[in-house]
Amino acid sequence: MNMRTHCGAALLAALLCTGPALLRGATTPEWKADQLQWRLTRYCKMVQRDGKQFLQIRVPKQAKEIRAQNCAFATIDLKPFAGKSFHASVRLRGRDISKPFQPFNGVKVLLYYKTPNGGENWPGADLPVGTFDWRTATFSTELPRNVNEGVFRLGLQESSGEVEFDLSTLRLGAPPEEKEEYLPLTPELEKELTLIESRMRNALLAVAPVPASEARELLAAQRPEGTFAGIDYRDDNRSIWQVARHLRNALNLARVWASPNHELYHDRAVGEAVRKAVAWWGKEQPRSSNWWWNDMSIPQTMGNILLLAPELFPPGEVRNNALAVCRQAKFLPRYTGNNRVFIAQNIFRRALLERNVAPLSRAAGVIAEEIRMAPVENKTGWAFGGIRADGCYHQHGPQIQFGNYGGEFFANVGYWANIWKGTRWQYTPEQWQILRHLSFNGFQWVLWKGRMDLLACGRQLGENAAGSKGRRALTAFRQLRDADPGDSAPYDAVLERNRTGQNTLVGNRHFWNSDYMVHRRPEWYAAVRMNSVRVRPIEDDTNWDNALGRYLSDGACLVMRSGEEYADITPCWDWTRLPGTTLPKTPVYTPEESRKRGLRSGGKPPRWTHSVKFRQIGETEFVGGVTDGTRGAAVFTMNLDGVKAKKAYFFDTDAIYELGCGITSTSPYPVATTVNSCLRRGAIKQGKNWVHHDGIGYRGEGMKLETGKRPGDWRYLVGGIQKPAPVEKDLFTLTIDHGMKPVNGSYAFAILPGATPEETANWNRGKFLVNNDTCQAVEFNDGTIGAIFHAPGKLGRFETKSPGLFLIGRKRVFAADPSARLAEITILLDGVSRQLRLPDGEQAGSSVAADF
Repeated sequence: MNMRTHCGAALLAALLCTGPALLRGATTPEWKADQLQWRLTRYCKMVQRDGKQFLQIRVPKQAKEIRAQNCAFATIDLKPFAGKSFHASVRLRGRDISKPFQPFNGVKVLLYYKTPNGGENWPGADLPVGTFDWRTATFSTELPRNVNEGVFRLGLQESSGEVEFDLSTLRLGAPPEEKEEYLPLTPELEKELTLIESRMRNALLAVAPVPASEARELLAAQRPEGTFAGIDYRDDNRSIWQVARHLRNALNLARVWASPNHELYHDRAVGEAVRKAVAWWGKEQPRSSNWWWNDMSIPQTMGNILLLAPELFPPGEVRNNALAVCRQAKFLPRYTGNNRVFIAQNIFRRALLERNVAPLSRAAGVIAEEIRMAPVENKTGWAFGGIRADGCYHQHGPQIQFGNYGGEFFANVGYWANIWKGTRWQYTPEQWQILRHLSFNGFQWVLWKGRMDLLACGRQLGENAAGSKGRRALTAFRQLRDADPGDSAPYDAVLERNRTGQNTLVGNRHFWNSDYMVHRRPEWYAAVRMNSVRVRPIEDDTNWDNALGRYLSDGACLVMRSGEEYADITPCWDWTRLPGTTLPKTPVYTPEESRKRGLRSGGKPPRWTHSVKFRQIGETEFVGGVTDGTRGAAVFTMNLDGVKAKKAYFFDTDAIYELGCGITSTSPYPVATTVNSCLRRGAIKQGKNWVHHDGIGYRGEGMKLETGKRPGDWRYLVGGIQKPAPVEKDLFTLTIDHGMKPVNGSYAFAILPGATPEETANWNRGKFLVNNDTCQAVEFNDGTIGAIFHAPGKLGRFETKSPGLFLIGRKRVFAADPSARLAEITILLDGVSRQLRLPDGEQAGSSVAADF
């Protein structure tokens, strides 16, 4: 979700005292620039040109105030828009706008306001950096009923450069009126809509209702006006908004009322409680400072209540107000990917209830339209997302989202596949081809024994995240199987292996658009997640979720046999000592330290963070993987928080080999490589340079073992948890210390899933070959050599004229370019030369084979 900084309470108070800048008693809900009184900061000036007024902001590159709000401010009266939509638009152009320190800063076209309960809001337009010609910046937002004043700003923050606004085009007020086209409801269409509505209601009723005792507790907790005791209606937590419990209570009661087999089916008191709860919400229309609640979750819940119990809401004020809440979902430019699907679902549901054909048809078209491959432009921007060529789903930039937005998208398309089956909106053959790609080249690879790989889950890593996200994905597989007109066997295979725990998907897959490699054997699973200048690290900047997760995509490598090795470990991990990573012991920064740096999450300093600056893209280019479908090798070139390293991962059929070299640090904190950090289970055996624990062996020099109980708190993972949620886990942690400010440090170790203690002690099936700045290589158990060349070079009978990744067999070589830039590469095997044409476009970075 998007975030923007606000102008601050002190500034707001100062502006409200200026008198003439505040427009009161306006008879028309629109303001133009000449009606506003502007307060200009140092680098702002008004200029006249061609009979028009322009606002210019020019911030020099070396300006001390570059991180300040170099803006023009105008205070406006928002009361005419209380409980309504507010819209802003202006033409502007920019030149040499530098990248801001925080991604939500830069060019500002933004409104700031506070609600009486102290909630701060800052809706605004998303604008690029660099140089761009005249364009229109626009945004719309729904204002709460109790809003009073706000401050509108135009300018720059944390960016140098020049931006110019054509004030003759500035409009602040009601959004352009969108009249929904009228389309006739034909008998054939009414028949289809009745079928769809019945299917949607049945899907809601398939969820088990709360027991009668819980329903009666809700009835007892409801006050006369419709609110519920135990809910803080002043709350404005962006992650878990307590006020939303009001409608969830109403939904639970509506499901009880509508469930034929429930003892309170069509109970009069239950029905009246549902009506009162809905009537209160429709009249008061509470708003969160997070638009996800206002535009997505709340309209969805309200629409589901109306679907479940239509008899409780005959035509009249209560129903009209409830539908108005549903209408909070509107198509806006900020919605991309699954967020756009979410909005479309809400609009479809509302239009179905109204039998409003035009918006219903448009919404259905948008849902279907998002079943497409991701665009090929602006692939590193925050708004980028969608289904990638490698089978991954991205959102919030080029970022792995199998568990969050991608998982929700997968569930959504599975749902609509069945709701629309046999109607005019059923999926086309082309859409089914894309969904099979997402299913079998993507989702099936990241599920192990019913759980989702933590590295694929996204930022929401709270309690039982891997289990719940795995179950949601498997539900989508069942739904897609039931609706897909093609072969059901691949879906059945996914469901069966995750039900029984008997793995039948064996192989190695590199997600080249995502810097992520998955390795599956019959009895074990491993994965490594990385990032680069093409791939965004996991987000830790949104709503206080994943607060300490800065480093989870910096070469983290997880290994599983049972699938329980990392079960609910996340609150107790040392997030600077994650499996597979080489990291400094970065401290946990306090809100006060973050406030001084201007670091904000959801508009406020994070409660805890390892970040001095949030990351929107990775730092290095030479990151990627090569695979032959059975074995694989991956490289992560690291340059982060003062630590540089070349990290290599080699996946064999019976082992994982990890090499690191060039480990050099200017960080003031000690650096270590973590071999593994998992839950401790059973006995630990060890000898010289080997350790065995929980069915996995480890071999390497300098390994340091640490065990014991480690405390944690779920608030580190879930921004919406306010009160302490302590937890303690018994951990097994192996590390290799590199000390303070190492220079050219290195490591080499093997992980042996399924090996016995005796096999671990005497392992000789694979071997390390070389580990230096030029080449890192191992020999696999069948004689294949996995090699990472950081520069052109030779290794035995093989030579490459360019850097790259290689799996070198007797007569065949697999190659990949981790920079994803080379058009071709020349290699030699036993003196025989081959010139390989490398994939480009969306396939750049994927593997190719050469036979000799």
